[in-house]
Amino acid sequence: MRLFALLVIGGCGGVTADSPLTVSLGIPRDQAQLALEHHKYCRKQDGPPQKTETFIRCDRPGTEWGESWVLARYDGDTLVELKRYERFTEDGRAVERWNQLVEAREKVTPGSSDADQALRQKLLEPGTRTVKAFRVDASTLAGVYLLTPTPPEEASILEALIRIR
Repeated sequence: MRLFALLVIGGCGGVTADSPLTVSLGIPRDQAQLALEHHKYCRKQDGPPQKTETFIRCDRPGTEWGESWVLARYDGDTLVELKRYERFTEDGRAVERWNQLVEAREKVTPGSSDADQALRQKLLEPGTRTVKAFRVDASTLAGVYLLTPTPPEEASILEALIRIR
């Protein structure tokens, strides 16, 4: 059953759409857009570049259990924060996806207590049920949140890449 669910979630979008975000903060906007396209997220074309831009799942065949999108925040033309939201209608699928994402993130960067402490010093996201933090580099944390869906996103999962000082 678990393997089936992973195949359905991965579906036709490929591994990069469901794997941890591996986009580096501090890169120029055009490089960020290319990196997000590699993860199967396309910029929502709604005018000129903004401080915060939305990337939606690129068009592809197949069905998914939920929906996801990425918010990229820029300072000038430099990427300073990424947040990938995932929304599921069934809590069991959200919990399963959170476990899958934490496991996949641990293969990229092991979790650490100092990362957890640094993340908890920042304001936790609304609706946080649990969170696992990972240190990406000296100034970047990755947080994988299991959320109780709350407005405005009503998301079940959040993966955030944030700068710390």
